[in-house]
Amino acid sequence: MKPERIIKHCFSIILTLLLALQSSAQSNTVSTGGECIGAGGSASYSVGQIDYTAIDVAAGSAYLGVQQPYELFSLSTLDENSAFTLVLGPNPTIGELTLVASSKLPMNSYYVLFDDAGKTLLTQPILNESSSIALNSHATGIYYLHVISDEKTLHTFKIIKTQ
Repeated sequence: MKPERIIKHCFSIILTLLLALQSSAQSNTVSTGGECIGAGGSASYSVGQIDYTAIDVAAGSAYLGVQQPYELFSLSTLDENSAFTLVLGPNPTIGELTLVASSKLPMNSYYVLFDDAGKTLLTQPILNESSSIALNSHATGIYYLHVISDEKTLHTFKIIKTQ
């Protein structure tokens, strides 16, 4: 090989290595994403999960790379003249929910828990201003909780059950 050709070959190898070291990218591509900016701050998002790392310790757990929003769903509204409000949380949940009324509900009030297919899973009377609802034995998914009094639905909540 001629010395000029060896020099060109070495130069092209060095240039390729330098370019490879300077480039950076995700390990996978996602379908879309962006950034939301508002008065309270900003948040970046992506649609499609590329990878995550789970860290579990006695004090709690963290899932790096997984977006887990805290959302409050209200699928119905209470009558504005009503003497009470209803709050359900935490949602999403890993097991137990608490239904809290701002004041005592009518005597014949109860809740009905449905799965995403509409199957009734649980029906319980509401006896106190605060009621615990256990979802520990149910699978991960979406559930609906109807609060009913006098055969009228007072409120419907969408519940997300996670691991």
